[in-house]
Amino acid sequence: MLRQDNTGPYHWADKTMSVLRTSQLEACEKDLAGLPFLCLFDNECTDADAENFYAFSFFPREDRNRPAVMLHTVDDLRVRVLSSFAPELALLSTDEHDLLVRLVLFGGRLILHDWNDLIPARSLLRRLWCRFRHEDGFPVLYMPHQLCASALLLLAGDEHKKIRDSVDLVQNMADDSLYLMGMMQASGPLLHLQSLLKDTYAQGRTDLIERMLLSGFDCFYDREGRLFLIHPGLADPEQMLSRMPVAERSFREMSTDSLNHASESVSDLENPLYEQMLYSLMDAVRPEITPEDAVEDLIILAKQGVSYHEMQEVLSSLLVSLPTPEMLKSLQDLSDRIPRWIWFSSSRVQ
Repeated sequence: MLRQDNTGPYHWADKTMSVLRTSQLEACEKDLAGLPFLCLFDNECTDADAENFYAFSFFPREDRNRPAVMLHTVDDLRVRVLSSFAPELALLSTDEHDLLVRLVLFGGRLILHDWNDLIPARSLLRRLWCRFRHEDGFPVLYMPHQLCASALLLLAGDEHKKIRDSVDLVQNMADDSLYLMGMMQASGPLLHLQSLLKDTYAQGRTDLIERMLLSGFDCFYDREGRLFLIHPGLADPEQMLSRMPVAERSFREMSTDSLNHASESVSDLENPLYEQMLYSLMDAVRPEITPEDAVEDLIILAKQGVSYHEMQEVLSSLLVSLPTPEMLKSLQDLSDRIPRWIWFSSSRVQ
């Protein structure tokens, strides 16, 4: 999902990973609330609805270099969606795919009890597959029966499963890379997945791979229009980008062996610090946040080079009482020993 807000002027307590996630979910909920109750494939849908569907979909960005179409029709949009349905289903992000499987298994109607499902639900709507409404105070996602039946058959196919293995591999590698670096250019995982899709029915669908990346990661575009993937806790991607030499901005993924080795090394270093901080925070954080989320917020702040003093202010904002000496000692260890993201390693964030 594209990162929209400029968090630069905020205090660090207002741009932790938990706060950034909540802001995204609130924006997503607002988007969903403004949508029509119809789906592109509902019988009641007419050409009068076509422009609204087109505007909300992924199509406008993908069509930016194509000749403009004056008016869209429902039939044209349906043909366009259905012609890519099989490869697009296989190239969903992990969260979208998990939600889609549940939706299909429940016959095309799913109550979203988990607020975190709103982001993948919004992406499924942008693919023009579903509709969304509130019923009895609960958000409900619908998928037309004809698409449900097609999806059920495709989900059982061997080639679908093969493509999903490739998607999961690339998405997991990108997640690990972002935890180590904070940011990466999307061209790395895009080209990697492209190579894995050779000789499948998703071969050559760069547009659908980019949709998957936009749906599965926090993203932003730089001034040259390049897509970057960012860690969900990175508060100011523009600042990180400004610290990078221009020659370093064309990221490629690390090899699998190098990435696994680096991830294991970081885990070995961070796990004891995590456990120590978590133990000190048990039964001490505000009720709307878990101790696990609080520790993760603090670790991600340390990766951005946030000073111990500023981290102490954030810690205080997370607690129901004053920090104890044990908490402050654990926080000092986090501040001193958590590896910084590379472009925050040489100087402190001001």
